[in-house]
Amino acid sequence: MPKANLGDIEMYYEEKGRGEPVLLCPPSWWPSDTWNVAVVPFLAKKYRTVIFDCRGTGHSSKPDHGYTIDQFAKDGAGLLAHLKINRCHAVGFALGGQIAQSLAIQRPDLVATLTIAAAGAGATATDGGPRVVRSTDEEEIREHGFEKFIRGHIENTHMAFNEKFYNAHPEAVKALSDALWRRQTSPEQHRYHFDARRTWDTLGNAPKVKVPTLILCGAGDDVNRGGSTPVGTARKLGELVPGAELNLVPNVKHMTFWDGEGALHALRGFLGRHPI
Repeated sequence: MPKANLGDIEMYYEEKGRGEPVLLCPPSWWPSDTWNVAVVPFLAKKYRTVIFDCRGTGHSSKPDHGYTIDQFAKDGAGLLAHLKINRCHAVGFALGGQIAQSLAIQRPDLVATLTIAAAGAGATATDGGPRVVRSTDEEEIREHGFEKFIRGHIENTHMAFNEKFYNAHPEAVKALSDALWRRQTSPEQHRYHFDARRTWDTLGNAPKVKVPTLILCGAGDDVNRGGSTPVGTARKLGELVPGAELNLVPNVKHMTFWDGEGALHALRGFLGRHPI
């Protein structure tokens, strides 16, 4: 089982494919195996994909305290050093987009391009005011159980998937749901990851990004979460990140890279236009 010793933790990772390295940063509390559904098979035909379990998830160490986005990004930089990767394409989905953004700001020497997909606004709402996010997760876990709560983030059409894709490809939905549940840890680690998103201001930090950037989001990713929507955040990022490309993928909801292949083709095209 490949792991990188980062000092205070051991980080599990996987590599597949050859070519320019692509670091895939996972969302809050998502184990890395979710990338092996659709995304790695698509990208590894041309690129060297690197996926990892953030601290507190999957096969990586699980400290008994909270985390920050900057800490996750430093872990990513440590993994790149372990693998002797000097430059990469940093790609992040949801909270992973915040991790990739932080990495690009902290270590622009490591990041050739940045892709932020379906990220939350962080501490600032899209109208510029403070974002207040109250979690009902603990109540839902008590009421429905941890497994049903986790799988419920995937197995729906109100937020996760376009209804047409969901009904036509139940095997793809099940594969992602299974991968999300398989390496889950505990409600406590879930809470640490949820709280980490409050430590980052996606919009406030946007002007600090100085590398070629793709902002990706499903055009239908419009469920309001505490004063912002992913598609609204994407539009603001398109304005705030210098020179950013904005791509709102038609007929796609929050599962950007899994709700059909539109976002994957957009990502591959962007990487091809910005070789390392």
